[in-house]
Amino acid sequence: MNRMIRKLGLKLVLSSLIVAVVTIVIGGYILYRVSEDSIMEDNLRAAAELTVRFEALQSVGKNSAKTAEDIITSVKVERFGSAWVMDSNGFLIAHMDPRMKSLVAEKTFIGDTVVHLQKIELPVHKLGEKNVVHEAKLLDLIDKFDGGFGTYSFLGETKIIAFKVMKERGWLVAVDQPISTAFSELKRIKKIIFTTSFVVGLLILGFTWFATQLIIRPFYAEVEEMNERMRLINRDLEESQKRLLKATTSLARLYDISIAMQYSGFLESHLPLVLGVAQERFEVDRILLFMPDEEGKFLRCRAAVGNVYEPEEKIRVPLSEEGGAVARAFSEKKVYYFPSGRPIPDDLKLKPPYDQIRALRSRAFAVFPLLAKEKVVGVIGVDNKLSRRDIPEETLKELEEFSYKLAALIDNTLHFQRIREQAEELENTDRLTGLFHLNYFLKHAGAVALEEARKGNPVTLTLINIENFKEYNELNGYQRGDFVLQKVAEFLRKLEVMGALVCRCYGATMAILFPGQTMEKAGFIFEKFESDFNEFSFYGEKKLSEGRLVIRKVTEEFDPSRGSFEEFFREVERELFNP
Repeated sequence: MNRMIRKLGLKLVLSSLIVAVVTIVIGGYILYRVSEDSIMEDNLRAAAELTVRFEALQSVGKNSAKTAEDIITSVKVERFGSAWVMDSNGFLIAHMDPRMKSLVAEKTFIGDTVVHLQKIELPVHKLGEKNVVHEAKLLDLIDKFDGGFGTYSFLGETKIIAFKVMKERGWLVAVDQPISTAFSELKRIKKIIFTTSFVVGLLILGFTWFATQLIIRPFYAEVEEMNERMRLINRDLEESQKRLLKATTSLARLYDISIAMQYSGFLESHLPLVLGVAQERFEVDRILLFMPDEEGKFLRCRAAVGNVYEPEEKIRVPLSEEGGAVARAFSEKKVYYFPSGRPIPDDLKLKPPYDQIRALRSRAFAVFPLLAKEKVVGVIGVDNKLSRRDIPEETLKELEEFSYKLAALIDNTLHFQRIREQAEELENTDRLTGLFHLNYFLKHAGAVALEEARKGNPVTLTLINIENFKEYNELNGYQRGDFVLQKVAEFLRKLEVMGALVCRCYGATMAILFPGQTMEKAGFIFEKFESDFNEFSFYGEKKLSEGRLVIRKVTEEFDPSRGSFEEFFREVERELFNP
C-alpha cells in the first residue's frame, strides 16, 4: 500500500511537475507574444493619434513645421520613445527629442534610411495585390503604404518604428523606440519564465518523498488561485477593451459634431449632441451648459441632457452672489466639486428664487468653467442626481479636459458665425456710405412692405437725389463729393431708430422706406433729415450756381394691388427724374 501510495504520489508529483512547467512556459510564451504585439499596437496607436492631430491643421504653410513640433511634443510616447515627421522630399521636419533639433533645423535628409517591415497597411486601391515587400526606404513608404511597423537603424542605433502616411500632405508621421529599451521588459519576462520553471521543478522533486500530501494540496490551491487571478485579469482586460472602444467611438462622434458645428455655424442645434456624447462617455446622469446672455447679467442654460425638469429657457442664474457655485466658477475661472456628504458653503449656495429651480437642485455636483484662450465662454454643470453616485476622480479629470475642448469648439464656432455675419453685411452694403445697396434693399424692403401690407399697415417710400451733385464734384473734386455722400448717409441713418430702412441706390440717389407710416407721418419723420442737411454747411457749396446743394425728393405710398414692390419703386424712380 505504501509502495502504491508512493507510486501514486510520484505519479501525481511528476504529473503536477510536467503540468506546472508546461503551464508556466506556455503562459509565459503567450504573455511574451501578447506583450510583443502590445508594443507594436501601442506605437501604431501613437502614430495614428499624431496623424489625426496633424490632419486637423488648417493649412501647411511656412509655420507648419513649428506647429508639427508643438503637436509632437504634446503626445505621450513610451518612456524611451520619440516621434518625428518626414516630408515628401525625405527631409526631417519635426522631432520630439530636443537632441534632434539641430537635425530638424538643418533639414537632414533621411529618406534613404531602410526599414525592415513586419506589418504594413496598404491603400484601398492596392488591397488584394500580392505584396512581398520586406524592406523599403523611408521615402518609398510614403508612395506605397498607408502605415506599418518594422525596425530600422538611425545614427548607429537599431529601433522599432510605427508609421502613418498623410497622403494629402506627403508626410510620414513616425513613432520609434530603441529595441534595447522596447524589448527589455520582454527579456526580463523570458528570464523569469525559465528561472521559475527550473525552481518549481527542483522544489517539487525535492519534496516528493518527504511531504507529498503537504505539497499536492498547496499546489492545487496555488493553481486555483492562479486561475482566479487569470480570470480577473481577463475580465479587467475585457472591460478595458470595452471602455477603449466606447471612448474611441465617443471621440469620433465628437470630432464629427465639432466639424459640423464649425462649418455649419449652428451652435444651438449641435450642443445637445455634444453633451449627449459626453454623458454617454463619462457615464453621468446630467450635464447642463450655461452661457452668458447679451447683457452679461445672467448665465442661461443653452443645452442640457438628462432629466432637467424645466424648459432650458427657464433655467438661469445671475452672475452675482445669488448665482452660487455656478456663477463663481464662471467669474473665478475655477472648478467646483461637491461630493455627497460634504456640505455646500453658504456663499456657494444658490439664493432664492433660483434655489427653487429643480434642474439646479443637487447635493453632489461639479461645475467646470469653459476656458478658451483665457476667456470664459460659459460653464458646464455635471451630477448624478438620479443614481446618487459620486463622480470618480479620474472622471473629474477627464471632464475638465473635455471642458477645455468644448470651450475651444464653442469659441471657434462663435468666431465663424461672426465672420459669416460680417461677410454678409459687407456683401449687402455700399462700401462708401455703409448703407444697403439697391439689390439687397429691393429684396429686403420688398419683403417688409408686403408683410406690412398683409397686416393692413401703410408703407411709404421716399426717393431723394442731390440735383447738382455732378456740378459739386467738378468744382470741388471727388473726395469732397464722397464726403457729401457719407454725410448724407449719416443723416439718413438717424431715421433708422424710427424704423426706417435706408439704402444708396446709385450716384447721389438714396431711398428711404417707412414701414407702417403714412405719407404724412413719413414726411414728418423725414423733416429730421432735411433739418440736419440744411443746417450743415458743406465745403465749396457756395460756388454752385444754386448757392448750395439742392435735394429733390418724391414720396409715395405703396399699394400692393397695383403691382410688385420693385414695380412701385421703378415708378417712383421715374417720377424723381422725370417730374
